[in-house]
Amino acid sequence: MSIPLRMDEAVGEKADTSCNRNQSVYNLTMASKDKAAAGPGRPREFDIDEVVCDAMKVFQTRGYAGTSLVDLIGGTGLTRGSLYKAFKDKRTLFLAALDRYMTAGTDNLRADLATGSPLGAIRKALTQIARSSACELGQRGCLAVASATELASKDKQIREKIGRGFSRVQSLLADAVRRGQATGEIRSRRDPEALSRFLLCTMEGMVVLGKTGRTAKEMSEIVDVALEAFK
Repeated sequence: MSIPLRMDEAVGEKADTSCNRNQSVYNLTMASKDKAAAGPGRPREFDIDEVVCDAMKVFQTRGYAGTSLVDLIGGTGLTRGSLYKAFKDKRTLFLAALDRYMTAGTDNLRADLATGSPLGAIRKALTQIARSSACELGQRGCLAVASATELASKDKQIREKIGRGFSRVQSLLADAVRRGQATGEIRSRRDPEALSRFLLCTMEGMVVLGKTGRTAKEMSEIVDVALEAFK
């Protein structure tokens, strides 16, 4: 989700050291295998999950409409025939990539919020997104936000898929807020659901703002201001 979602380093590539454990990080286990026609790209037996992750990076960089079959062939290393055999069409591959993106982001956020104090974990999640949004990886932005902006108004399936993803993120944040309120670490008595929506908007907003080339200091200041709501 930047669904937010934590994004540490891009799949299949080494992140800049200043961006480690930040945006677009997916520590995915590549397991599923499939067969495809032999060609000049990937070998006959290739990893479907790895292909989805490679396609995810292409869609994240170019958007759905801006991604051509040629882009996907170049990004995945598959031949035209292998892509169509495995995914039927561009939309099917895009939906698989979007699912992977949102699932990975939610899983990473869940892991971050489960460690340390609730408020400390929230600060950590915000700080990771702020840092990544201020570096080169941040220029890719959030696939969920970009897809919502581009497609949600005209594609009900994608709108509902992204909405469910955002709801899962918000639920994780609300649970963290409740834990913090229960221990007294979070003094604000505001509704946890309202605070979690505010956090979600802040996280995704930082990802969008980062695409315009903001500095790490500017992004860090947003985190400091946001955390004032929890005092």
